[in-house]
Amino acid sequence: MERQQRGHHGQLREGSAAEELPVHALTTAEALLVWGIRHWVGCLKAMTDPIPLLMAGFGSGGVAEAVRPLEAILMLTLDTAISPRDVRCTHCATIGDGERDLLAAVAFELAGRPIDTVGKLREWLPVASSRVAKDLIADIARALHNCGLWFRCVANTGRGALGGTISTSGLPFRLPLQCIDGIGRPASG
Repeated sequence: MERQQRGHHGQLREGSAAEELPVHALTTAEALLVWGIRHWVGCLKAMTDPIPLLMAGFGSGGVAEAVRPLEAILMLTLDTAISPRDVRCTHCATIGDGERDLLAAVAFELAGRPIDTVGKLREWLPVASSRVAKDLIADIARALHNCGLWFRCVANTGRGALGGTISTSGLPFRLPLQCIDGIGRPASG
């Protein structure tokens, strides 16, 4: 089933039917972030502290330092989001648009594209919140990079602030076009 993606104020983006992205197609880093988002929301609904669970999960991947910035950006989103976020349950086999957008923001940051990171964050956060969230995304990206965890749409070629560039080769899915180069063409290498 195709769904239309919505932009900053809920308007449909031209030609942007979202494809279902299966969780099994994610890299370890991508899957870990989706796992963290879903369990954080689950703990919130159950009114339990998500930190011990997230520390154990992220700690097993060597990236426990990503937990606090992830929690902070999720709290910021909960408090200030200007559009609804689609976060799926822990058993869902595909990712939601909210999860996909957060993955895209981290991918931009890993690729050394801070302007695109902020642009992605502005799709669901007000200006002031997106500036705060940008720093949190940078902390998450740094933690993943330092542990050698990567995103499928970031090929380690030595380019970018954290050593990566956007690549479209080998993608089993289509991220929003902004994740390719901001205007819909594959990034030049």
